[in-house]
Amino acid sequence: MNMKSVVIRTTDIQKSITFYEKVLGFTFDSMISAAPGKQIAFLSDGAGSAKLELLYNERNKDICPGGVSLTFVVDQIASAEKHLVANGVRIISAPKTIKDGKKIMTAVDPNGVELDFIEE
Repeated sequence: MNMKSVVIRTTDIQKSITFYEKVLGFTFDSMISAAPGKQIAFLSDGAGSAKLELLYNERNKDICPGGVSLTFVVDQIASAEKHLVANGVRIISAPKTIKDGKKIMTAVDPNGVELDFIEE
């Protein structure tokens, strides 16, 4: 398992993009509309090694603005799910297939930090 990126939830995605570009020197890579009312902006640092995702979700815009989650790439989502369940980790979104056939699931750590697992 490898860490892929850090996700920051935002209530104003354009303002967040501008901040990370102008203040911290990140480069805007792309943006997708993952679902109606849900946008994800992808940014990278100057070296291209650190990835940042800014997430705006109209439906949950008042819930946990500025919240952070970690994204991990796994070989097989089913194996990752078994491993997490065996270790008592709470899964809050069961594995599902999203755009481009990728599979994703979300769990939480003991502190409530969201952990996204993606099989690419």
